[in-house]
Amino acid sequence: MRSERLSYLVYAIAENGDEQAFDELFRVYYPALLSYTYSILKDRQHAEEICLDVMFRLWQNRKILPTIKNLSHYLYIAVKHAAISYMRTKGYRVSQKMTGLEEAGESFAYELGNHELRMINKETLERINIAINTLPLRCRLIFKLIKEDGLKYSEVAQLLEISVKTVENQMTIAMKKLTAIIAETVKDQKKDIS
Repeated sequence: MRSERLSYLVYAIAENGDEQAFDELFRVYYPALLSYTYSILKDRQHAEEICLDVMFRLWQNRKILPTIKNLSHYLYIAVKHAAISYMRTKGYRVSQKMTGLEEAGESFAYELGNHELRMINKETLERINIAINTLPLRCRLIFKLIKEDGLKYSEVAQLLEISVKTVENQMTIAMKKLTAIIAETVKDQKKDIS
């Protein structure tokens, strides 16, 4: 989501209690939060409940929205802590590191802004999405958190409890694969033209 649109939504929600703006914000964040929460709990029903609860609390406390510097990071941390708290109340042993990434970053379609869309055709975008979805799960999740959700490397490292260097390495893997796909696409397009 573009920062201008996010700023507008935050203002509309915090200042006017705009339910339509909150609905849009919810539709943007909920699927990714659910995927991440499910990766921790391995229980879809409870993951949904936790995500809905976090979003409901965000609505209840909407007046503080403008004070949150990075909403994506805030929401991911909130669902992570809620999932850990849930696991503790159910008597599950919670390790210091929450490394349950087996289901995280399930397939998603990378969205490009209007400017980017003008520079890339539909076939290339489909190839990029296929390439993204063939990345290893951890790599895909990290790519999504950084490129789609706008988190910083340090925020992703904190969220996933890994080093910033690991995040950098995973992004390098992702970018190399995507660069190769784009280069192959350009090569194919040049063949088609000649």
